[in-house]
Amino acid sequence: MSASRTAVVTGAGGGIGSAVASRLAADGMHVFAFDVRFADDAWSDDPHRDRIEPVVVDLGDHVAIKAAFASLAESVESLDALVNCVGIMRRGDALTISDEDWLDTIRINTTGVFFTCREALPLLAKAGTSSIANIASNWGLIPAPGHIAYNASKAAVVSLSKSLALDFGRLGVRVTAVCPGEILTPMVEKRLRDNNLTEAELAAPIPIGRVGRPKDVAALMSYLVGPESTYVTGGTVEITGGLFS
Repeated sequence: MSASRTAVVTGAGGGIGSAVASRLAADGMHVFAFDVRFADDAWSDDPHRDRIEPVVVDLGDHVAIKAAFASLAESVESLDALVNCVGIMRRGDALTISDEDWLDTIRINTTGVFFTCREALPLLAKAGTSSIANIASNWGLIPAPGHIAYNASKAAVVSLSKSLALDFGRLGVRVTAVCPGEILTPMVEKRLRDNNLTEAELAAPIPIGRVGRPKDVAALMSYLVGPESTYVTGGTVEITGGLFS
């Protein structure tokens, strides 16, 4: 392993996670990209692909997460960053969402993030100074109608991140919840198709005048896990183009 700094990025098989893995690799980090599946050509055109190491793991299975970090601990002495980008969206209000969709959303978006943080903490603490950045959502701060499971799961990620920052700051571990607004990921593209909306219609209420891109979030993550953010912890950072509701 040639890179001196290491990171784990979850949900790295696509969308924001894939962009974050690419950006951190470009920053010179060796990135362990965790996801349950990857495209055959993942990062094939990335000039820094030699610094990205895909690791197949079910991020909704705490036993699989524990095993992945046990294996990781055999190859690295410490970890400099953890970026949790994993997430799913299931629609419905309290009366219409299925039991399965509720449980799956909480299992992956909240419980999986918790177990990933817990298993990473011993390695992060060994780095002396390190960072966790957890993708929550603007909907975790201001709920959207008809998305009760997603809203609740992402609000929990905000609180989880604040709790971790309080409990582990003295070990040199910084923790931030990142709350994106509308970012053009495969999840959002599906929402557009399902609702017969165009990207221009989605962008209409956004003050900055456009829908965000995964690379926008990746640039923010680069800062949050980098050497210039060592006094940033315990808060939420919104990246919404000015859209607050």
